[in-house]
Amino acid sequence: MAQNLKTSFATIKEHNEQLEEKVALRTEELQQTLNTVQELKVQQDGDYFLTTLITNPLMQNRNKSSFVKIEFFTEQKKKFQFKGKTHNLGGDISIAGNLNFLGKQYTMFFNGDAMGKSMQGAGGALVIGSVVNSIMARSAANKKVITKDPERWLKETFAEIQNVMEAFDGSMLVSCILGIIEDETGILQFFNAEHPLSVLYRDGKASFLDEDLVNQKIGESFAYEKIQNNDLKISKIQLRRYDTLFFGSDGKDDILLLSSDVSKREINSSDQFFLECLEEAKGNLHDV
Repeated sequence: MAQNLKTSFATIKEHNEQLEEKVALRTEELQQTLNTVQELKVQQDGDYFLTTLITNPLMQNRNKSSFVKIEFFTEQKKKFQFKGKTHNLGGDISIAGNLNFLGKQYTMFFNGDAMGKSMQGAGGALVIGSVVNSIMARSAANKKVITKDPERWLKETFAEIQNVMEAFDGSMLVSCILGIIEDETGILQFFNAEHPLSVLYRDGKASFLDEDLVNQKIGESFAYEKIQNNDLKISKIQLRRYDTLFFGSDGKDDILLLSSDVSKREINSSDQFFLECLEEAKGNLHDV
């Protein structure tokens, strides 16, 4: 019995030593894999960061009007860390500037959302941002006076953006709103290309502007047919002093409701709830 126990203890000791060696080896392999993953993540975040360096300059508020004030608020879906700072990346883009139509000053705004997550969305934002900025630079260069009416300019601009985006054969779609406001009169004209509805906040009350004036996304093959058939829907509204307009991409229609049960994720289903939030915030963008 003593000999058997001695042999058993020796066997157990040998197995333990082998197990320790296997654990140590496996731990080293896992650490190497973790290091590789971390290196790849650092490289990926570096690529994300370089993309933001290209896209961010396109998202500019160049509005200098003394009649119309424009504010941007952008929070992309993808957030990442690079060199100790938090950055975000996605397909949301806003642009604003000023144009002169037939000797009258106008304020132009663009809010868009390129379909896709992270890099795909950022790629779409890069393309459409380049196109819209190019159109603005051409239309406003050297205090240029545009010799066509604003509605025609809107339709031609839609067609120009559509021609570029359609070249991607449906793999890069953009929902957006592009509008212009005549500074002195407050007349607003804009088109909605399957973007979330715009909102007017007036005298403490919020309401949707374009429920029946939504066109197809830019980049869809049949969107250009609407231009050819003169079917592009342009909204025209007379604004009043102190009116506030909200043009936004996804988010405001998918409000996450708080619940006492943290395991349940409840999404708002009321299309009026955002209007209520806007009224509660008294039209202040950051409070909203």
